[in-house]
Amino acid sequence: MYYACLSVCFYSCKQELSEMKVPRFDKQADSVSVANSTEESVTTDSLSVFIAGAINVANNKWNACYWKNDTLHNLDQKHSIAYDLSKHDSKIIVAGEHEGKPCYWEDGNLNVIDNKRNGKVQAIGSYNGKLYLVGSVYEDNDNFRAFVWKDGVMTFLNNHKGYASDISFRGNDIFISGMDSEKPCFWKNGERTFLSDKFGHGYGIETTAFDVYVVGEYRPTNGGYFLAGYWKNGIFISPTGNTAYILNFGVRENVVYLLGSKYLGGEDEKAVVIRGSETTILDGGHSLSQANDIAFNGRDEYVLGSRNHLVGKENYSNVCYWINNKQRVLKTPYQSQGSAIFLEKLLN
Repeated sequence: MYYACLSVCFYSCKQELSEMKVPRFDKQADSVSVANSTEESVTTDSLSVFIAGAINVANNKWNACYWKNDTLHNLDQKHSIAYDLSKHDSKIIVAGEHEGKPCYWEDGNLNVIDNKRNGKVQAIGSYNGKLYLVGSVYEDNDNFRAFVWKDGVMTFLNNHKGYASDISFRGNDIFISGMDSEKPCFWKNGERTFLSDKFGHGYGIETTAFDVYVVGEYRPTNGGYFLAGYWKNGIFISPTGNTAYILNFGVRENVVYLLGSKYLGGEDEKAVVIRGSETTILDGGHSLSQANDIAFNGRDEYVLGSRNHLVGKENYSNVCYWINNKQRVLKTPYQSQGSAIFLEKLLN
């Protein structure tokens, strides 16, 4: 499972391998600010805000769901998790896993894409009228393989211990991030490029007119600490070193926004957004929180995350998001986790 301290976490593909735990550090980044994360009402009249995730209905049994403008929509009654959400042909597409099988929901209707193998759909792409899904499936207990799915056909990208985590498009080119043979990489039109010769992970990919960005981490020495950051055209940049846990990122106007959590000492581990050398702590009032996805609307930033709160002596997680550093909590009677945020502009 992922190394952060939130009670339950199912993000990215860090859960695939158990040896990824990273020691905590209290070293500060170059510039750290604490946002005023007081929960407030924020007007989003011009947008619909979708969040994919899951709720814990009983005894660590999670049900896939999504929220639209803070209203909960259940997708499943079986053990399931939603990892991504998008719109395709005016339909709501949610990707994830159902009873351990890779799947997606189309306007709430379940579609399992491989009934024989365990796995999950990690990300959704929609391009030139086609729906793309990427993720991983297990051929056996030791070997999991990356795939891209299009028009009902699953194509494998690798042979040995790999996954696909995200997809991006540029012109006629298709870019997919992930891991192959336990090394961070990306595929361009199916051709793999390794980003490091060391053990590591590629968690997300963004493309612009001239650049390819992949967020992730690698371990410089065998058994050593991971360095977190991103590759820009194959060059690794680590604004945080090993001082923060990086889960995801976004790119706007060639500015990279790293998302994750930062250990501040004691029991405090806080959601952060890192822009260059500037680190913003999003949650000043809770001991455990993290940020794991971002979406942009003009100059506005929507950062998805989770925060923990105490119920008696137990920590319970809840989905929340920050609009320009102002926190909004999605209240449900269950523990909840959010995986992805999607914004849809409303027509006037």
